[in-house]
Parts: sequence; structure tokens; C-alpha cells
Amino acid sequence: MTSADSSGPVCVRQVLRVRHADSTRMVRPGDFDSRVVARHASLAELPERARYVPLYADWRAERLVHGRWEGDAALSDVPFLYQHQRRHVQWLAELPFERLDAWHDDAGLTPTFVFSIGRCGSTLLSRLLAAAGEPAISEPDVLTNVAWVDDDAELAVARRWGPSVVRAAVCGLALACGRAPVIKLRARCNRAVDVFLQAFPQARYVFMFRERDDWVRSTSRAFGERGETLAELLKVSVEAFDRLHRAGVRPQPVWYEDLLAGPLPALRRIVSDPAALAARGDAIATALGRDAQAGSGLSRERLSTRGADAEALAAFDACWRAIRSDALLSEHGLARLR
Repeated sequence: MTSADSSGPVCVRQVLRVRHADSTRMVRPGDFDSRVVARHASLAELPERARYVPLYADWRAERLVHGRWEGDAALSDVPFLYQHQRRHVQWLAELPFERLDAWHDDAGLTPTFVFSIGRCGSTLLSRLLAAAGEPAISEPDVLTNVAWVDDDAELAVARRWGPSVVRAAVCGLALACGRAPVIKLRARCNRAVDVFLQAFPQARYVFMFRERDDWVRSTSRAFGERGETLAELLKVSVEAFDRLHRAGVRPQPVWYEDLLAGPLPALRRIVSDPAALAARGDAIATALGRDAQAGSGLSRERLSTRGADAEALAAFDACWRAIRSDALLSEHGLARLR
């Protein structure tokens, strides 16, 4: 790979080393050691442009970084996009924030964003949607970056450029999976729901929940989270669901327990062509019977050896009683979280 423009704004890097390849931590600039190998005057001049998938936002450098997709697997074939990208990426392409809006066209782009409280079957929903023929993508961390910054300096940049980053990232994902991608987000994104609304007011929104006691146990087992931390996350999540309602986008609630009992009602409310579900029945049933997170650090096999914090539920209960909004839970039909 040679430089087409030694001073061009699009910078191509060869990855020399990857850190935290199999971790569940968010993708950050420090995860990669790399060297510059080429520069280009515009995004259109980037060789194999369609293979470059948005990877992370570098708030300090004010650049959106893409990773070249390796192999023949579709984006919808992997349980967690961020883990697959970080594990396999060999080439990076950096785009300056100031060029994003000029280089990306979001006209006619109608994504579906799947928000969730985490550990509630959202990955299963993503796999079911893929089985139903939808272009479903699970947890691209370039969108998590919008909700998780390290300090006030990064926060200031994220507030300025957040909507542009979301638009450009979704445009980049759409190159690989069409103009109506279904994008499942990490629970952290609930803290940035306004950024998504600003970037895509025309998007469709889904929000996944789970019966609270099972959710606390599952999240404690998977991530070791304290009960107080989970209570705060659930509070933020309920407020995010309310914010979506206030914005008039009519988010579709999906409960994990209902999805397990029978996925078709939920899928009919989400897929672009509900009438086509009948022909996908076998594929949907197969996806329902599989471990949606197989091959990742959160697979059933790996989690089976971990125990939940015995005190997490009691700590959650005490904190949740003090901070929950019973009015919002009642207004939005979320009594199962009470």
C-alpha cells in the first residue's frame, strides 16, 4: 500500500499490536499500536473503501477510525462486533471529524437502534433478527464511544461532534449491510440517547428489558457489578426510555421473558417485512435454541463457572427502592422492574 497523497487528510495505518483482544472493555485508541503507511485526499480514494468498518472515535485526535474487515463473514454473523474487530483488524483508516458530514450521505438511511439494560437477551434478539433476514449488527463500539469518555476534555469534543460521529458511523455500517441496519447497542449508550435522537430522529427505536431479579443476578455473574451500580444503570435506562417517548419516536419495548416464550410477536414489531417471517421459521427456531454469545467471553459455557455476588441483589434492592421513579415505571408499563 503506497501513499496517493502524502498530505491527505485520510490516514491509513498498519496495525502492529493489539491489546485487550478478547476483553469486554470498550475499544479505545490505546488498544492499537500502528504505523502510517499511506494518506489520501478523500474517502472516495481509499482502496477497498467498502471493507472499512467504523471502529472507534478518537476524541483527542478528533478522528473517526475505521478498521478493514478481514475474512468473508458478514457483520451480522458475529455476536459482538467490537470484539471481532479488535481481535482481527490489520489496517486502520482515520478520518478527521471536520470532514465527516461532507463525506457521508445519510439521506434515506433508516436505522433501527436497539437499546437495552444489558444482560437481557439483546444479543439473542440481534441473532433472531439476523435469522429473520434483517441486517442486524451487535455492539459496534464506535457508537459506545459517544456515551463513554475519559475526561472533561474528551467530553467537550464528544458534545460537539457526537451527532456527526453517529451519522458517519451508521453510514459506514450501511455500506456493509444496507440502508436500514438494525444496530444493537451496549447498555452504556442509554446515557447518550439524546445524541442518537439528534443524529437520527427518523430512526426506529427498540428497548429491551428483563425481570429485575434475574437481571441483577445475570449481570453480577457476567461483570461482577455491585448492586448499587446496577440500580443506577437501571434508573438511567428507565429515564432513557422515557426520553425516547418524550421525543415522540415511540420506542418498542421487548422483554427477555416474552422473547423466550415466543419471539414472533416481538419480531413482527421490528422487522421490515413481517409477512416474510413465516418462511424464516426454521432459521428463527434454530437461532432461539443456540447460545447467542457462543465464541465470546460471555458464552454460557464460560459464565457457567462463575457465581453471582450473593449480596448484589440485596444491595440493589435497597438502592433501587430509594432512587426508582414509580411514576415512570407505571406510565410506561415497566412494573416488572419495580
